[in-house]
This record gives sequence, structure tokens and C-alpha cells, in this order.
Amino acid sequence: MVAGYWPSHMSVKWPLPEPACWRSTSALIQRSNQTVLYALAMANLVPKIPASAWLAAARDMLVEEGIAAVKVDRLAQRLGVTRGGFYHHFQDHADLLARLLAHWEAEARFIPPGRAPRNPAEALAAIDTQVRHLIAERDYDPRFDMAVRAWAQADAKVAAAVERMDRRRIAALTRVFVALGCERPEAAIRSRVLYFHQIGYYAIGVKATAAARLRAADRYVRILCGEDHLERARAWARRHAIDTRRSVRSA
Repeated sequence: MVAGYWPSHMSVKWPLPEPACWRSTSALIQRSNQTVLYALAMANLVPKIPASAWLAAARDMLVEEGIAAVKVDRLAQRLGVTRGGFYHHFQDHADLLARLLAHWEAEARFIPPGRAPRNPAEALAAIDTQVRHLIAERDYDPRFDMAVRAWAQADAKVAAAVERMDRRRIAALTRVFVALGCERPEAAIRSRVLYFHQIGYYAIGVKATAAARLRAADRYVRILCGEDHLERARAWARRHAIDTRRSVRSA
């Protein structure tokens, strides 16, 4: 072909059409962009649920229906979100259960906070505080405690955590009885009697108002702590001019 010469039988229409492969690639890019834009839009529409909300829902589900009900789908339905948000906070279902157990260990405050008593007067105050703490149920939820104990029946790791918690609580109560004036072997027994009595109270599901429990508290304290020990502790406080807290019954 001579330069500058175009044969008459080879007519060309301008502009040249795009190859089919170009058209399909362009459509794919357009669809991809639309998908990205949609995902970004949805990200702003989906409620942001923090990990604490997932844990709170898991705790409520555990208390209400047991560990078998603590499933990601059911928690998402309870929170009104898709399950995708769950994986922003937890690796998987096992991670959720591990953190739920850790939450129980941190929050199940059967023993109220504070230093261990060092003398009979402080022991009397500690007993008074302990009784009020359990009756009020503001910082300790016995239903959560019982739900975790039920969970422990089917999970060895949870059972070990419950056993550790029981030992810590009994040790704390033992220190109170030692400060009250009990010999250590007696203090160890009294702490177990008090603790097992209270856990059994919850496990049986005794129904009583806070007012009724408060009215009966003095009798329980005398029986569980021993009137002789209580009276000697009060005498010690009087000799040392230490004011103990008001009696449980006077509230």
C-alpha cells in the first residue's frame, strides 16, 4: 500500500467502535464502583454496637436461657443488627465466651470492696457491710452468679474459674471471722457455712423482699457468726472506744 493512499473498497466509519472487551471491562469497573459506594453508604447506616453491648446481651441471654442460647445470630437479633458487626470486636464465638467469663470474674462481687478487717470492731463493720451488700444486690447479681455455675456443669474451664472464685470468697470471709476473734480452724468452718448457706439460698430460689431479708438479718448474723463472738467483739470495741456501724436491724 502506497503511503497516503486508502483503497476505495476499504471504507472506514469514524469514530471507530470500542472493542467488546473494552465495553465489558468498563461495565465491570462501573459495577465495582457502585458496590464500593453502596458498602460505604451502608457502613454509615448500620448502628455502631460496642463490644460492651454484645457482652451485656450475652450476659442477659445466659441468665435468661442458659449457655446454649448464647449464639451470635441470636445476639445480633436481640441488638437489632447484623452479625457482621460482631466480628469487629470478637474473633469468634469462643472469644465471646472467654470474655463473658472474664466479665463475670471481674463483676461478680460477692464480697464488697475494701480492706480486710484487722480487729474485732472492723470485723463487726465488715459483717454489717457484707449483709447489706447481699441484700441490696446493687453491685452483685446472684442471677448472673447462678447462671455461670450452671454453665460450669458443662464446661471444665468455667468450672475451674468458679472453683477459684469460691476459694477467694471463702478466704475473704475467713479473714473476717479471724478478725472477729475466732480461732483459724473455726473461722474456716464458719466462713464455709456462711458462704454455702448464701449460695444455697440463691440456688433454691428463695423469694423474699429486701425488707423481709433485712428484718431477719440480725438472727442470721447471730446464728452464723456466734453470739459469743459478736458480744466479745462489741466489748472489745467499747474498751477501745471504737464506734462500730449501726446494727443491721436498725436500718
